[in-house]
Amino acid sequence: MNTEPIGKLPNTQSNPSPRRPPTAAEVLARQKADAERQRGGNGTAVATTTASTAVAVPDKRTATAQYLDEIAPASIVGRLIKFSKEGQFVTSDDGEPVSDVAEFVALCDQTLIGWLKFNEDAPPDREMGLLYDGFVMPSRATLGDTDETKWPVGLSGRPDDPWKHQICLVLQNTETQELFTFATSSQTGRRSVGNLLRHFDRMLKMNPGELPVVRLKPSGFQHRDDRVGWVPTPAFAVVGRAPRDSVAKPDTSPSADMNDQIPF
Repeated sequence: MNTEPIGKLPNTQSNPSPRRPPTAAEVLARQKADAERQRGGNGTAVATTTASTAVAVPDKRTATAQYLDEIAPASIVGRLIKFSKEGQFVTSDDGEPVSDVAEFVALCDQTLIGWLKFNEDAPPDREMGLLYDGFVMPSRATLGDTDETKWPVGLSGRPDDPWKHQICLVLQNTETQELFTFATSSQTGRRSVGNLLRHFDRMLKMNPGELPVVRLKPSGFQHRDDRVGWVPTPAFAVVGRAPRDSVAKPDTSPSADMNDQIPF
């Protein structure tokens, strides 16, 4: 597993010709140009063309970041955590359950979002970037692979879209400082991360220098269709907060959350 900070990732193609991967700023500029062209500049949709809309923008990455992006592009920081079909948070490398009393600092401002497509004989294709760095997800229609008759058959027995909407949340264990990434492409998983990010957005107004501390708690709901039954879902229980720039063990006692001040 790579442990480098995550950032904008290139859309890896099977073309063997070496080329510099696009930066997050370049991708964002291209997306904005695409959207403006489709609106026709006045809010009216217009026909798109195949002409390139790439915009030359300065590469603001540090030399270190550029080097690491070239030799080790990755979307996963530390060890991967997933939510199993059995309704448990587990580390994917060994299948071991994550303790529901273990506490993690949720590095919400490092959340990666976007589209991911796995390939049989090549690295995955990615259109992803950091949510809190201003990355805007391209629409599904711009990614290609829109002919459903050519999609692979999924577990449901029906054609399955090869492009998955994925979200990656970086977590740091408060005891060991080890880094993990919770990655999910399911609707319930994305919703759970989204609920946590809404909490983080409120913290940005009240406690901008802090991050939420969470425990990973399996949850679920009873489906309206009795044949489906109980549907397990991941949940992030906020138990405290920690300074962004501190590696000290955070205070998650009940009294710690009594110090919130409401700004006026």
